[in-house]
Amino acid sequence: MNSETSIKQHLFSPALAKIFMIFMMTILMFHQAQSQMGIENLPFGSGCDPLTYNRFTGSYHSNLYIGNQVGSNVLLAWGQNMLTYTTGVTGNITAPVFVATSSYAGIPYEVRSSSTGGGSGQSVMGLRTSSKLYIFGDATNISSITSMPNFGGTSLPVAKSDVTSLLPTGVTNADVAQFAISPTSIAIVTNSGHVYMLTKVVNMQGDKAAAGPAIWHHVILSNGNFLSGVVKFSLSNSGAFALTSTGKIYYWGSPANVSGSANTATSYNYAYDMSTQIPIGVSVVDIVTIGASSKPNTLFLLCNDMKVYSCGLNTLGILGLGFGSTTYNQPTFQPLNSLSNIVRIDGNTEAGLYTMGAMSSSGHVFGWGDGVSSMLGIAAQSSFTTTYTNISPVDIYGVGGFSDFSISGHFTIAFFTNLSLNIDQYWYVGHNIGGSIGIPSNTTPVISNAVTAKLNAPATISFDCSNTQPTINLTGTFSPFSACAGLVTSTQVISVFALNLTNDLIVSAPAGFEISLLPGTGFANALTLSGTGGTLTTTNIYVRVSAGTAGLLTGNLTFSSTGATTQNVPLNATINSLPTIASVIGASRTGPGSVIISGTVNPAIGTTIDWFVNPTGGSALLAGSLSYTTGVIAGTTTYFAEARNTTTGCISNSRTPVIATINGTLFGGSIGSNQSYCIGQKLDTLQSLVLASGGTGSIIYKWQKSTDNSNFVDITGAIDSFYFPIPPTQTTYYRRMASTIADGAIASNTITIVVNPKPVANF
Repeated sequence: MNSETSIKQHLFSPALAKIFMIFMMTILMFHQAQSQMGIENLPFGSGCDPLTYNRFTGSYHSNLYIGNQVGSNVLLAWGQNMLTYTTGVTGNITAPVFVATSSYAGIPYEVRSSSTGGGSGQSVMGLRTSSKLYIFGDATNISSITSMPNFGGTSLPVAKSDVTSLLPTGVTNADVAQFAISPTSIAIVTNSGHVYMLTKVVNMQGDKAAAGPAIWHHVILSNGNFLSGVVKFSLSNSGAFALTSTGKIYYWGSPANVSGSANTATSYNYAYDMSTQIPIGVSVVDIVTIGASSKPNTLFLLCNDMKVYSCGLNTLGILGLGFGSTTYNQPTFQPLNSLSNIVRIDGNTEAGLYTMGAMSSSGHVFGWGDGVSSMLGIAAQSSFTTTYTNISPVDIYGVGGFSDFSISGHFTIAFFTNLSLNIDQYWYVGHNIGGSIGIPSNTTPVISNAVTAKLNAPATISFDCSNTQPTINLTGTFSPFSACAGLVTSTQVISVFALNLTNDLIVSAPAGFEISLLPGTGFANALTLSGTGGTLTTTNIYVRVSAGTAGLLTGNLTFSSTGATTQNVPLNATINSLPTIASVIGASRTGPGSVIISGTVNPAIGTTIDWFVNPTGGSALLAGSLSYTTGVIAGTTTYFAEARNTTTGCISNSRTPVIATINGTLFGGSIGSNQSYCIGQKLDTLQSLVLASGGTGSIIYKWQKSTDNSNFVDITGAIDSFYFPIPPTQTTYYRRMASTIADGAIASNTITIVVNPKPVANF
């Protein structure tokens, strides 16, 4: 008789056993085909991922369970003091019953608990719903964790149990991805993987700070940066263990073998990166830390080779390596070679117990370490007062087919789905007190042989995850955007995928930004994404800054869907103003050659000019100069100046024309006309027959005279285009000189005024 058959013969009729056998063979065949794919692809019988959703918590003898009833999550409770904890009326609950929805708000998503042990079963319990976080239970135990005022109540309905308003500054309930409770600490992991600790134990704070028992502590790395990206988290009485999305592992708290050497002296009040201790060739998929108050911690890894690795002290045989010495200290992670195909690990240090468990892909549950009260399925270990050291893993139930399990305070519970009734049931072994087994008729103090119980209080309950919280997952970050006024920026990209959606995923961009599913087109302020069957496969979202005016832009890129935790990704951008050409200075010359043109800019500092021959487009003739010397040009040419900020790269929104003028050769013109006169007669004005022309710049005239038609001298004050001559006393030659600031003087034609002698009278 194989193990898969045996559980069904205990539980169901022969006909149902046959159905179950076919079901299990299908699972096993699937596993053989997929065993190399890693834990995320293994066929959990419930369809849920127990590594992500903490739907059951067993604390000493007190139990909370999140089940699914007709598509909605419901909260069940049973065990010692659970009537007290869930209603405020003193007492136990001997069979799983619904917790009144009036006692809490929102949809139950996660339950966690812990206990310091003791005959009265004191526990601290936690419930995270879609809208609230509740901490409730034994007041003494809560006060041993923190002295924060009004944090936690004696029962779930008590107002102080709602600690949502007492979360770390800046953290809302929607930001909480998971939480954990130990007798000494409460930890919160946010959606971005940051960890906050509430504790009276300094080393558990994880922030290098002095003791602060009434405040949350934000866990940091050795360099002072915040730990982030945490996806798996384990908390003991004296240590914390974290796994990040990048595959790194971090530890803080009491001594542990974090650096590959035995350590029982050095504690860590910051997240110590011990990723170099991950065994070569594997990656980590789950973690557990085991440690009593102020004691060194033993650490466990579940890796993608589906093996369990352990390192640390062998307290109560907890290493599981078959070594009898409880003081043996293993410095590095070594595999438990007796275990294979493991998909789930769990551990417990409540009430000083050091117990570990593992579940295989075929649903077998193994345990080792402390075996008090037959909790490891060994009937001979039935004493409650004797500690039994199990140095190697034992198959607790001897059968497979379980979908989830928990090592709890003094008992082990393993769940499976009754395919016929479509409800969750469980097998229970260990200490039974206060109704912890969940069967009112069974008051046997120690359950040494597994007993079947069911979660049907009073209606059918299943482990169906159809009401599991929708999740939105992002990959990628943004660098600050930089844009020039009036222009869009280049795009940056972030990826999103989502699970368990009940409605469309809405992506919204803040003012000044725009988004698209394509890198170069289709940009808008918002996108609506629809998944298939509640799943949105990885989708790229392209983000850019839209054309706008100068200034600073900030805001969040928001991903939201009904029931999901809204994801906000900060965006910021600097929109730089455009420089301008303040003025331009053209230039001119006479005849072919080069000229120098220039311009001024605004702002004057940090701005330059690039010179072009075209009003738009083309390559710069010269970049980065306030002036430009042309090549040799034969005719008047228009160039274009473009202002550029040398820091931001922003350019003026248009180019300004600058003219380089090429003028013709300076021509002196002509004057007239020759005269002949006698002294004492009136002279005619010397006229400008043709004005001077050409040349570069304004034309300046100057008249000259000569008595020998060779040596000419300037005539004082004669600077018009015409000239009223002063009568000469002898024949004189006249010419007009024309010049510019750029051209030398050019002479007109020469005219002559002949002076005739006076006639002489001969008598």
